[in-house]
Amino acid sequence: MGAPTGHVTLYRAGSRARTETGWLDSRHSFSAGAHYDPANTHFGLLLLHNEDRLVPGRGYDEHPHRDTEILTWVLDGELEHRDSATGRTARVGPGGVQYLGAGSGVRHSEHATPAGGVRFVQMWVVPDEPGGDPRHLVCAAGAWARGDTVVLASGLGRHREETLLPLRQRAAALSVARLAPGSATVLPTAPFVHAFVARGVATLEDLTGDELGTGDAARLVDDGGRRVTAGPEGAEILVWEMHAALGW
Repeated sequence: MGAPTGHVTLYRAGSRARTETGWLDSRHSFSAGAHYDPANTHFGLLLLHNEDRLVPGRGYDEHPHRDTEILTWVLDGELEHRDSATGRTARVGPGGVQYLGAGSGVRHSEHATPAGGVRFVQMWVVPDEPGGDPRHLVCAAGAWARGDTVVLASGLGRHREETLLPLRQRAAALSVARLAPGSATVLPTAPFVHAFVARGVATLEDLTGDELGTGDAARLVDDGGRRVTAGPEGAEILVWEMHAALGW
């Protein structure tokens, strides 16, 4: 593999806008709600990337979505989801991932369980086409072991045999790297790669002295792939690979 050739921009955890209420502490990687920044509305196909903490028993009451592919990765606690498409309730715990394809329209709610709070990362990408039936799927923890790099959701053709969750976006995929201390993985080669350190500390190849801590992100453009190495306590990294962008 040749040396990385693209451009990397680091976004530190402390630079994210923050929404705080009595039940919510949300850190926004992009413009969200009252926090509008015309220079930071999206990256590639990624529209939203929030790290949320909810207090026990509280959360987002029923609200609508449409034409959005929504992935939620739970870090701590348990998230309870209810939606109008299936009429069922689903709970997602640490190391679990939830997919909601809003399609032509769906209403849902998300709350922490009464037993405790929850911390999760929620991410939105645009679908290939508008409309379609809403879809809701959950993969619980246990589908992979620490040290694995797993494709969680994808619309890329090459992932058809290994993807846990299908994504209605042919140019995007979400992976998680759960790295043991000192171990490494190689980020995908793509026009747009978004790597978010959900837990731990990591270093990126050719960025000497620029460690990525919990909540930090790297946005890579036209990159040839870089090795990312976990620090002494390991790391958990969410990686979006995108072969298109809004407006292409």
